[in-house]
Formats: sequence, C-alpha cells, structure tokens
Amino acid sequence: MPLHGVYEPSSTDWVREQVAQYEATDGVEGGTLLTPLPVVILTSRGARSGKLRKTPLMRIEHNGSYAAVASNGGAPAHPSWYRNVVSHPLVEAQDRAVRRDMLAREVHGEEKAAWWRRADAAYPLFPEYRARAGRDIPLFVLEPVPDQG
Repeated sequence: MPLHGVYEPSSTDWVREQVAQYEATDGVEGGTLLTPLPVVILTSRGARSGKLRKTPLMRIEHNGSYAAVASNGGAPAHPSWYRNVVSHPLVEAQDRAVRRDMLAREVHGEEKAAWWRRADAAYPLFPEYRARAGRDIPLFVLEPVPDQG
C-alpha cells in the first residue's frame, strides 16, 4: 500500500537537492548528511496539504525497523515533518535502493531510552541536540507494514 499523491519538494535548497540526488542514485550520492554517516529518506503525507514530503534523516536501523528522531538539529521547535507523521503514520522509508512502507509510532519510556542509545551510537551529536533543544525530542519507530500479498 505505497503512498500515492503529489510530491511537493522541500522549499529548503539542500533538502530538495539531497533528496533528488539520493533518489536518482539509490543513495550512492546524497547518502550522507552533514557527516560521512548514512541517511534514509522519509516520505510522509503533509498534515495540512496532503502532499507527499521527503526528508533525509540519519540512518538508525535495528532488526528491520528505523528510528525517526525529531531533533531538528537541536532547535527549540519540532521539525515540520513531525506533525505530518503524527497526522499520517503510514510513511515510506528509502534505505539506499530499498523502499518500504512503514508505520510510525512515537515511543516513550524504556523503549525510547533503548532507541536513544542506538541513535546516539549512530550519530554522536544527538546528546548535544537534546541538551540544547529545551524540549523533549520525539522519537518514532518506523516498523515495516506487512506485505498484503
């Protein structure tokens, strides 16, 4: 049940360009963000517009599930994709050439702590982001949607 609809590229130049590069090369180009660390592309449906939005996020994978960390680089506000995922939890994750339908759910408590440990190991700037954000940074787990075959 893949996402269908009109894709609205980001108004932010580097996001729009990175997503285009990533998709054109299955992540061979555009496959890292700010560092040599890998990313995945999150496709979500706009909470208000209903249009498809694409965002590069740090690649944090565990047993076929992915974390989507709403850190916004440690900014005081949630990233724009946060509201999209809350409103429409059916998303797509592209990890290199593999695209999967995923269901997003926000995690809390010990499950969130376990995912933070994985996230911190994958991207060492996350503790700094948490310290300066002045908010509890939401963390989603993206789990594969079972095949409907």
